[in-house]
Amino acid sequence: MKRLSLKWIACLLGLTVFILIALNLDRMAEIDSAVYQAVSTLISPAMTSFALMCTGLVGPAALLAITLPLVILLPKKEYRIPLFLNLTIAVLLNLGLKNVFTRPRPVDVIHLATETGFSFPSGHAMAATCFYGFLIYLVWKLASSKAFKHLFTFLLGMIIALVAASRVYLGVHYFSDVTAGVCVSISYLVIFTSFVNLFFTDDEPMKQKRLTPQKGNALFLSFSYALQGISAGLRTERNMVIHFAAMSVVVVFGALLRISATEWMICVILFGAVFMAELFNTSIETVVDMICPQRDPRAKLAKDTAAGAVLFMAVAAAIVGCIIFLPKLWVLVLNH
Repeated sequence: MKRLSLKWIACLLGLTVFILIALNLDRMAEIDSAVYQAVSTLISPAMTSFALMCTGLVGPAALLAITLPLVILLPKKEYRIPLFLNLTIAVLLNLGLKNVFTRPRPVDVIHLATETGFSFPSGHAMAATCFYGFLIYLVWKLASSKAFKHLFTFLLGMIIALVAASRVYLGVHYFSDVTAGVCVSISYLVIFTSFVNLFFTDDEPMKQKRLTPQKGNALFLSFSYALQGISAGLRTERNMVIHFAAMSVVVVFGALLRISATEWMICVILFGAVFMAELFNTSIETVVDMICPQRDPRAKLAKDTAAGAVLFMAVAAAIVGCIIFLPKLWVLVLNH
């Protein structure tokens, strides 16, 4: 209970600090300026190279390069989809917040890196906190050695701090941007990991509790049953990992290439269509197995047809993705 209460206190504290900063951005100007003046005294070629290396730890290539091997190496497969889901939500959350506040980037500073888009909250600070913070969660869930847990918590925490500090040093964010980004990400992580604990664990008593008929508000229970059905499909279908990996790649590169609002809506609709098709496929396979446990050509036809529908939807989504992204990637390659 003590650990649980501290977790939610951290969530509320992070959300409170974020709201206070967001509502007082103009008043933060003096603090932002003072912090940058102190940080700018450290500017040197060696320090700039180090800052660029730190900020690169949450670049699209770095995040995907770390995520993909982790998916293979994770000892418990139920954490694979949350790993991709966390990365996707973090990027979308940052894009949403940036477009709500539309704060311009710093101007009266030395720009040691080039960035476009809005400044508040810092996308790199949020990505670092969400991604490496979730890795801290996985370490505490999966590791047995306390020394190992403490060591990796310190190392991953240092990465978060260095990424946040590098954004101020490089002159692409205000101190308030990175502070708010870290705080709102801590709040998000508490909620997200609580969701993972509830719907993606292998805890048998929890599973039994989910299967037991419950009493309560009908609307609330309908949402609860729907979430249980989604989580069951996510935990049992290997193809879901592939779909989530593809979605994460699309979201990360969509943010990098700054696709339009219309293109985002198209991508979101396609995400929903592919996952809906996969869930329907799982549902049909389960019902067929219940009704016809023995081998039957008609059962095979039903399963194959459902699987074909998923493949058809996935191929269509991939073609649309190529239409959206290939021209932008080609321009990016030509500009480099």
